[in-house]
Amino acid sequence: MYCNECGAKLPVDALLCPNCGNRQLPGEHRQAAPERLQSVPQPVTDAVAEPERPDTVPDSERPRGCGWAMLAGMGAGLALLVIVVLGILGVYQGMQERTRVNRAAALEHYQKGLEQLTMEHYELAGAEFELAVQLDPKNRDAANKLAEVGALISSQPTATSSLRYQAVLLLYNEARAFYNQGDWEGVISKLEQVRSLEPDYERESIAQLLVEAYHNTGVGLVGADRLEEAIRYFDQVLELRPAEDAARDQKRWASLYLAGLGYWGADWQGAIESFAVLYQLNPGYKDALQRLYAAHLSYADALLAEADWCAARDHYDSSLAMIPTEEVKVKREGAAQNCVVAAGPAGTPAPSGTFVGRLLEVQDVGTETAMMIRGYIWDADGEPASNVRVGLSAWDWSAPPALTSGEGVFAFDGLGNPVTYTVTLLDMPSVPLSVKADWSRLVWVEFRPQP
Repeated sequence: MYCNECGAKLPVDALLCPNCGNRQLPGEHRQAAPERLQSVPQPVTDAVAEPERPDTVPDSERPRGCGWAMLAGMGAGLALLVIVVLGILGVYQGMQERTRVNRAAALEHYQKGLEQLTMEHYELAGAEFELAVQLDPKNRDAANKLAEVGALISSQPTATSSLRYQAVLLLYNEARAFYNQGDWEGVISKLEQVRSLEPDYERESIAQLLVEAYHNTGVGLVGADRLEEAIRYFDQVLELRPAEDAARDQKRWASLYLAGLGYWGADWQGAIESFAVLYQLNPGYKDALQRLYAAHLSYADALLAEADWCAARDHYDSSLAMIPTEEVKVKREGAAQNCVVAAGPAGTPAPSGTFVGRLLEVQDVGTETAMMIRGYIWDADGEPASNVRVGLSAWDWSAPPALTSGEGVFAFDGLGNPVTYTVTLLDMPSVPLSVKADWSRLVWVEFRPQP
């Protein structure tokens, strides 16, 4: 194969001529030496000489494609190198600028961290130092402060978030201010918020403040007769301090008082038992004395109405032991007399048909010079017994007999001595009734036959 331009011998399937650099097209290679080379006579010599290059083609007509291609390739490579170098320089400069900016920002966050550390806001300081280290890993000061803050935070009861810490601190300070003012509800409100946000924050201090606030609030509610609410506050004290005797006592007293009120008017015996225990534990608790007195008196009156003389007498005695009054004394004497009469000489009830008297009531007539005993007499059918003679005596003195009216009423008015009188039915079998009379008092009694 030969070059189709200069005629030089080519390797098989060559695309460029190694001699002239001309591009070879497929199928155009010469199969023999070019004709113009054949016309040049070759000298005959003993030695084989290399044929001279034909000079029939001018230099100006010879293509220089190979040189230009090399130059073009070198130029393109140089341009690419320049672009790469410029790119590297740009990246380097960008990195330098970014580093400078990051270092400035890191320094700013470092300063903020120092400020927060001075104010003991450890969470906030730690966040600032951590950001400074992220922006500038070579900032050893920030790294050291971050480690220092971490140690401080770990020594705290619980590492809270910065916002939560600020809220907890604010609430705690407000609770302290309310405590100094004696505003117990304010203390409770603020400290319960602290416990909901951070249960371990100042645990012992907050527990003690809450114990005092709960207890004082409960006592205030007792004074306002809001005992159910008060008990709930005492329960909260005991949740924090199970051995708190003051709260336990307050809860027991309030519970007994409420129990007594629950029995009031429906079960006098239950009311007496509750208020009796309360009075024994704390005689000055609210109106425990007045309540116990009223319960005994009300129960005695109820027993008297049921003719349970002896039990009525005992409860009148209990009432008189607390608050002695003349009216209750009269009732007590009547109940005692009826108790003796009902029992009989041998402790047995009076025979059937025997009239037995009892005290009904004592009235204040408002006149200091008046002293009277009046009464009713009823027959076996419950009808008024008229024209019955009634006797009245005291020691060795006796009054003229009184006669019952059509309504069964008798009267002894104008008595002159405040002593105990004996009333007796003169025309019927009866048990004498002792009646204590006094100035400005009207004592009512009645007689009924024993069934």
